[in-house]
Amino acid sequence: RRMTGTRADADTVGAIVKDLYSHDWSIRQAAVRRIGSLASAEDLSSLFSRLRIEKWYIREAAAAGIRALDRPILIPALRSVMRDGDDILRSAATCALGNMRSREAEAILEKAAEDPDCRVRRNAKVSLQRIRAPLP
Repeated sequence: RRMTGTRADADTVGAIVKDLYSHDWSIRQAAVRRIGSLASAEDLSSLFSRLRIEKWYIREAAAAGIRALDRPILIPALRSVMRDGDDILRSAATCALGNMRSREAEAILEKAAEDPDCRVRRNAKVSLQRIRAPLP
């Protein structure tokens, strides 16, 4: 079994989703930050599975954290959501892939540039420009 990053506690994903429902803005914001710092493809896949059954506004809140992801080890989970996720999650995944500056991410984004959803297409094109631009 190959390593896919440091796993969080087993209940972390459930706790994140629960906190996204909080009436307290600071708790919701902390949950978004925890999503943005996920370090394991398994945790991210677990989050995507949970989000499939959540309300759209919870997926939108989670998307803010997903857009901040930048660890290439998460690419397999992001590739999976690009195949199976709704437009909210695919759009967020295109932003995350743009943060990774890898050939693997670039290939996924080239396909996403033809996505049926206009937000996904736009984010994929912007992410491709970011990947292809020379580093400052």
